[in-house]
Amino acid sequence: GDMQRMKASRCFVLFSILLSAAVALDNGVGRTPAMGYNTWNDFECAGINSSNIEKITDRMIDLGLRDLGYKYINIDDCWATTRDSSGKLVPDPEAFPRGMKAVASRVHSKGFKFGIYTDRGDKTCAGRPGSRGHEQQDAKTFAEWGVDYVKEDSCHAPENDRSTAFKSYSLMHEALNTTGRPIYFSLCGWHPWYAAPDVGLHYGGGSSIANSWRISPDVVNWKTLFLAAQINAKLAAYAAPGGWNDPDMLIGSSPGSAFQLLPAQSRTQFSLWSIMAAPLLIGS
Repeated sequence: GDMQRMKASRCFVLFSILLSAAVALDNGVGRTPAMGYNTWNDFECAGINSSNIEKITDRMIDLGLRDLGYKYINIDDCWATTRDSSGKLVPDPEAFPRGMKAVASRVHSKGFKFGIYTDRGDKTCAGRPGSRGHEQQDAKTFAEWGVDYVKEDSCHAPENDRSTAFKSYSLMHEALNTTGRPIYFSLCGWHPWYAAPDVGLHYGGGSSIANSWRISPDVVNWKTLFLAAQINAKLAAYAAPGGWNDPDMLIGSSPGSAFQLLPAQSRTQFSLWSIMAAPLLIGS
């Protein structure tokens, strides 16, 4: 009767949840969507330095955010200047005089995890060195520095060629895994087609190569926020422990940040992102 149908339905739903969880990336991290802070919506390129990272880290503790689970302190673009003679990435020596390992160590000492940024192309979106052809070397460098989270952008790369995009993101995924350090991999490719498997291209879906994957263009205002939410609403089936749809980062309403929303808009974004099991990365 109805009771048996309900039980069967519940079993099917539970089986579907377990199945989706089983195919998610199993690198030990991203069992829930990432929560923390990212510099981009707050600073863009201006003020990316160790002093400001220290202030942000301390402020996250003062506001009680660390103890609520906001555990990542992530540096976005504009931290690297060049590569040295061996090809190793060099942090801006003026902004990070003691190097990036020292920044990571302080972040860790305060009870947070540390994130950094790169790009699958030759250059990052801001024109800094990209990871194309250096995936193994950069992953090793990040692991040596104590990095826990890597965001890889998609500038200066063949953006709309799905086959190339899947392969180049797989290179960084594999490189990070070979380091032996559990590192959350944030794929930032700006398209909803990263979420679903593609049998023809032998692609297992976003959850086969990343802990989260960007499904929309940058959220910079109310219009782009609404667009990202609409795109993400159709992709819920691909999100599970280990791998999440990423409709971009949070925007606050604080004066002085690079990007701002009205307070009601900011709260609306937070509510929608929470409902959608999206990463919650503060940029304010």
